[in-house]
Amino acid sequence: MSIQLSQARDDEQAKEEGTTVSDGAKPVVDAAVAAEVEEPPTWAQNRGIDLAEVAAGTVGARRFIARIGLAVPVLLILATVAVASALGQPLRGGVDLGELGLWALGTALLLTPFLAALIVMLNARRGGLIWTTALVYSGLSGMIGLCVGIKLVGSEVSAVSLELISVLVVQVIVLAPVCAAVAFLVRIVRSSTGHRTS
Repeated sequence: MSIQLSQARDDEQAKEEGTTVSDGAKPVVDAAVAAEVEEPPTWAQNRGIDLAEVAAGTVGARRFIARIGLAVPVLLILATVAVASALGQPLRGGVDLGELGLWALGTALLLTPFLAALIVMLNARRGGLIWTTALVYSGLSGMIGLCVGIKLVGSEVSAVSLELISVLVVQVIVLAPVCAAVAFLVRIVRSSTGHRTS
């Protein structure tokens, strides 16, 4: 009888110990699950590291661009004046104030994108997003304008006027909003990436 009682007690103790162990293991499992939930995914961590490496690797290039950036719209202004002079030839056959005034007005209109970009770059933080956007806009506008202008050298005045007006429309009405929209998207991506990596 005593043997049966001792066995029953041993069984009850074993059951209680098993219950205690299982109950004690639950917080460990819960803590592990919580750690997995709170820990950011591996791809997010790798993405943040890659962005940091890219930023560190382009420091020299960005500094170089920040130093020479203001020279880009200035050079494009001078190049546009030279191409406009080749197209209009305001001093050909003597000085005509009427033709000279029209040439000056047309040249001023062609310089609008570069003057606007230069003003923005002078007032914005050097190397910042707005500054870089103005630099890219002036570069793209300059490439379009100079390519069309050089192509039109020697053409008729009527064809030159129409082509230059169309180029100005593309530069001001199409290209400027596109550059602004791209800069806005870049700012959103930077903000979201900064929140994730932080």
